[in-house]
Amino acid sequence: MDFRKIITNSAEQIKACADFAAESIAHICGEFGPRACGSEGEKNAQNYMADTLRAYTDDVRRETFEAHPDAFMSFVPIAGGLLLGSTAVNLAAAKKKDKRSAASLPMIGAAVGSLVGEFALYKQMLDPLFPKKESGNVIAVRKASGETKRRIILSGHSDSAPEWTYTYKLGSKGVLSVAGYAVAGLAYDVASTLVCLRSKNDKLKKKMALGQLAFVPAFAALFAFTNSKKYVDGANDNLSGCYVANSVMKLLSDNDIRFENTEVVALLTGGEECGLRGAKAFFANHPELVDDDAETVFVGFDCVRDAEYMFIYDKDMNGLVQNDKRACKMVQRAAAKCGEDVPMTAIPLGSTDAAAASQAGVAAASFVAMDPAPARYYHTRLDTADNLAPETIAKGIEIAMQTVFDFDENGLNF
Repeated sequence: MDFRKIITNSAEQIKACADFAAESIAHICGEFGPRACGSEGEKNAQNYMADTLRAYTDDVRRETFEAHPDAFMSFVPIAGGLLLGSTAVNLAAAKKKDKRSAASLPMIGAAVGSLVGEFALYKQMLDPLFPKKESGNVIAVRKASGETKRRIILSGHSDSAPEWTYTYKLGSKGVLSVAGYAVAGLAYDVASTLVCLRSKNDKLKKKMALGQLAFVPAFAALFAFTNSKKYVDGANDNLSGCYVANSVMKLLSDNDIRFENTEVVALLTGGEECGLRGAKAFFANHPELVDDDAETVFVGFDCVRDAEYMFIYDKDMNGLVQNDKRACKMVQRAAAKCGEDVPMTAIPLGSTDAAAASQAGVAAASFVAMDPAPARYYHTRLDTADNLAPETIAKGIEIAMQTVFDFDENGLNF
């Protein structure tokens, strides 16, 4: 069912919601500032949005969880330090003509392990090395009028990221060049270590070890990849997604719409930028979302800004996690009804909260509207309230509303 047949003046109402979203985001950024996981800024922003949601929903609560937020991006400088150490070991081995290069193998293994574990798989393997903080998730529920047979969770994350130094200073090509340079150095480091261990040609071993010096600047650059002293405002990434979810609740309330058998949930997670910590905690604490009889779907909205770069991610977490094809097609059909041809694709790098839902066994899809290059404002100080695109937020709200109505009418199997 087209929701615009139910809501009169829907275009005007959606525009008003998008304008309200932009004003609210500006207020949050100005009043509470950046929102690192476990910070007062994150908590205050969540409480502010929770207070607003109480006017539109039946039950609003903030559930806390423990996180080690500094652990996630720490793999970058840790890998840099280990690879510098490996370089030094191989140089010493080549000079002394001995087998001390064997000591570089665990260094390389640890560097690769932290990269794969923390970034590729989003495992919390480095958490014990870093201090614990308390973060939280806001859950706002608009109940069904009758028996709950279906449940749709609309989500955005409320925390913001530490600045990515090279994205801000060099743009997308610059940050990818730094990352590519370091990855090439890692590959060369592996090759050099194997040569130093296995070859009997001392000249070759020395040449290979000296070649590692070419990558020292790349490994050193990793120490400044993120600036943990400067967290960004995160207006687009991802207060925009939060306010897509919030606006759907507002529209349902303003128009006195309550589905008979479908429960609608707005989930505002904490700690997404440090490894999906909030979403993982939410699904761990709510096994009933998988176990009860209500058909449940999760739709995440992340960075709703660049209208020309709308995507539905059917493969998440660096393409390693499969989101639900039915859920993705449902969002895609809803977008088509709203006049948008949104392609399904795999996320190029990184992850969204939909991956945590999929891993928990909940049908999930992720809607993103951002240049995947990445955009210049992504994880930089340029992600401010005056860099929002209210018209794109409006389109996100429209697509989210249509998705809710379609799910209520048909569920996932249509």
